[in-house]
Amino acid sequence: MIASSPATASAQQAPPLSPLKLTAYYPRRVYAGDTITYTLKAENAGDLATDLVYIGGYVPKQARKVQITGPSGSYCEADGREVACLFDRIKPGRTVTVKVKVWLRGGASGTATAEFATASIDVPAGGVETLSIDNLDTGVGLKYVKVETRILR
Repeated sequence: MIASSPATASAQQAPPLSPLKLTAYYPRRVYAGDTITYTLKAENAGDLATDLVYIGGYVPKQARKVQITGPSGSYCEADGREVACLFDRIKPGRTVTVKVKVWLRGGASGTATAEFATASIDVPAGGVETLSIDNLDTGVGLKYVKVETRILR
């Protein structure tokens, strides 16, 4: 097994009541045609439980197939190179894990670069029913964690 490297960043929106800390675990090297599994852990670093949580980003351009799975009750989707998971309730100090599995093309080469971010979305006073998903503002302060895996031949 090839060793994993962690990467961390905090994503802030204007400012959330429950800031999240994102840590990404991934392999440093893989062979062309193999899979890369990214383990994304979001920790609630705030004093309050989250309302809604977003974890998502972009997988490497060398991907031929992508799968994302989140905790029970989450809504996860992969569309081309973009992946996203939306779920609620992370209590302070707790973490949730999302797995992203990427199947590489057989002719892949170079460096597989992926970017992931997380956001804590505060729901308006009227509840989730008043939240417009079309106009959802995840904040300009989204900070992406960039991870790179070398592809061996």
